[in-house]
Amino acid sequence: MSTNYTALVSAVALAAENDDPFFLASLPEFVQRAQNRLARNLDTYGFVSYTTVTTSVSSAFLTVPTSAIVLKSIDRLSSSGMIQLIQRTDEFLREYWPDRASVGTPKYYARYGFSQLLVSPAPVSGTSFVFSMVEVPPTLSSVGTSTNWVTTYAEEALFFATMKEACHWMKSYDAANAWEAQYQDSIAG
Repeated sequence: MSTNYTALVSAVALAAENDDPFFLASLPEFVQRAQNRLARNLDTYGFVSYTTVTTSVSSAFLTVPTSAIVLKSIDRLSSSGMIQLIQRTDEFLREYWPDRASVGTPKYYARYGFSQLLVSPAPVSGTSFVFSMVEVPPTLSSVGTSTNWVTTYAEEALFFATMKEACHWMKSYDAANAWEAQYQDSIAG
């Protein structure tokens, strides 16, 4: 069974018994928070995507896509196929590769701040890397995406998480706790 954005918003408004315009205007935010929470809590290939990033000669920095929640792996494309890079700490990379001006075949990577990765050593030539990552599915809205993986495969969990957000907004904390319990049961299954 699946739902869509319009049906979800209607069901939440009906269950919350709240037709206040400020409440109704806040429903998209509740849905977004619930969807983000599901993307963090569920370990599913429904949220896995792949993207290719290409660097220039001797560039050791890769930009992490903004939609990525978790990086599962980084592979270097080569003529012999895909070679997985090994994740290490930035301290390890500084010790392994102290001369940042030197180049070679990238073997390791580490986080470098919030939005970048450092590969070590820097590639000799322009190199392509494939990111395997968990990302938030397309955002649900009334004017854009009305369905996604969550509305198709985790409909109940999305509803429960959205209701929890709505109850917090209404300062109905006991009800929020009850919806939280139902949410936990639904994702445990």
